[in-house]
Amino acid sequence: MPEEQKRTSLENALHVLKLFSMDEPEMSVTDVSRKLQVAKSTSHRLLSSLASEGFVYKDPHTNLYSLGSSILSLVQIVNSQIPIANEAVPILNMLVETIGENAHLAILEGLDVVYLQTIDGVYSSVDYIHLGNRKPAFCTSAGQAILAFHPKAAARASRQLRPYAVNTITSPDAFFQKLKDVQKNGFVISEQEYRDGITGIGVPVYNDKKQVMASLSITALTQRVSSNRIKNRYVTLLQKASGKLTEMIIWRKRSDIK
Repeated sequence: MPEEQKRTSLENALHVLKLFSMDEPEMSVTDVSRKLQVAKSTSHRLLSSLASEGFVYKDPHTNLYSLGSSILSLVQIVNSQIPIANEAVPILNMLVETIGENAHLAILEGLDVVYLQTIDGVYSSVDYIHLGNRKPAFCTSAGQAILAFHPKAAARASRQLRPYAVNTITSPDAFFQKLKDVQKNGFVISEQEYRDGITGIGVPVYNDKKQVMASLSITALTQRVSSNRIKNRYVTLLQKASGKLTEMIIWRKRSDIK
């Protein structure tokens, strides 16, 4: 298969680990073969190698694979090396206590956003966002809030537009116009672009060099945030939260220099 020949064994192994998610925590050899577009023998070899090192676990009863215990130590290392993930916790908690909706911190990785922190709100909202989740940046509020300030990444994302929900933007012109609006307004509202019935509101987070490095967002049932009054209130609270997180980042950088 052409894809199999293009990637090294290491690259394929890393791709295998990325396939697992909260939505799909278990997979078979056939599942991995299909998703990676490799032969079943290659899929089996990759999973066996990862299992021998504890990165995946094979259920002896179902023959399904899931992430193994060795991943836990890596997660702890990652969290310790990304200070913003810890700095955002009290800010996200404050948002949840104030508005009751799910709140998230995300960064851009390739054409996806990766959620470094996510706090569940008190209201029911099936947004399927969990810690470590990857979502397409072009149709999520978390992603659009970052892409608007990264033109090269936005240009690549514009070539990947495809429908996910009733309001997904699939026109490059409309996509770039929305990103211009984000630059101008400093926030984005994504209504049913990634998932039907879910609205996301996102704002950029800046580093000490005034560059956008992440985003803060909330997700809620569309029917619960339908009024402009509620949207405006949430935008204001998100922008204040982003300002506090940016201040913490700047303070940390200055302390590191000293």
